[in-house]
Amino acid sequence: MIIYRYSVPLRWYEGVYQDRKAPCKAGRSFTLTHKEGSRKCALLIHGYTGYPGEMVRPAEDLFNIGYDIYCPRLPGHGTTGEDFSRSRKRDWTGVVVNAARELREKYDTFCIVGHSMGGALAVIAAEEAGCDRLVLAGPAVGYPGQKPPVPIFVMRLAALFTKRKRTSWHSDPEYVMYYENAPADDEYLGSEYWSWLYPKQILDLVLLMKEARAMIPSLSVDTLTISGGKDTIIGEQSSSYIAETGKGENRHVSVPGCTHYMFYDKDKSAENEAVKAVTDWLSAE
Repeated sequence: MIIYRYSVPLRWYEGVYQDRKAPCKAGRSFTLTHKEGSRKCALLIHGYTGYPGEMVRPAEDLFNIGYDIYCPRLPGHGTTGEDFSRSRKRDWTGVVVNAARELREKYDTFCIVGHSMGGALAVIAAEEAGCDRLVLAGPAVGYPGQKPPVPIFVMRLAALFTKRKRTSWHSDPEYVMYYENAPADDEYLGSEYWSWLYPKQILDLVLLMKEARAMIPSLSVDTLTISGGKDTIIGEQSSSYIAETGKGENRHVSVPGCTHYMFYDKDKSAENEAVKAVTDWLSAE
């Protein structure tokens, strides 16, 4: 039986933005630990405007092969749009690096799994703290020569004058979630985040991608990248670039049926393939 503890060490949040509102159920940090103790753990990192509940499926599969699991909520995520508008790149990075440094010291084997922007944060944490193996799923890192959809100087101007701007969003019931009472928080999170564009935070995302991308040529940790053939958000070039450029033992798995949301995908056989790639890679430790 898997028992969730909906918390991670508060010290990981020292020196970063402190959210004013409590997270919704989907947004709660969580920890899974073995009663008998484990000497290996995985740090799971969700993406931009995402939440820990998105990482439940790989968390449980990794727990079942002996890993302790830690999945912190990034500041500004899973609470309110107001909190999100106050959180910045340094806050997201700060929590992940704090967690990585502590877990690296606590466990004999320490691995990191990052999804989307969490992939960029995972690269930074691996460089800052070190880890034994790395998994980057649909990593928001980009590749040399890639240009943002809007020039950075335009983003900077927009960030000066606009807090947020409404955009279209609707829920898609074909994506089946795994967190407690899913998908109870979908409409709430949609109204708080996905129905809006946040210029400052989008700029921070682009700068975070650039920072992580610059680290790839020196990345020496063994790295698995997973891309989805139906991923219209990140695509496959980012994964290919990481696999071909990093200095470690690298593997790129392309799952044709996966969208960007591969850990709770519409195509369950594709989702199973993506999650199996994660457990197979980390079983090698």
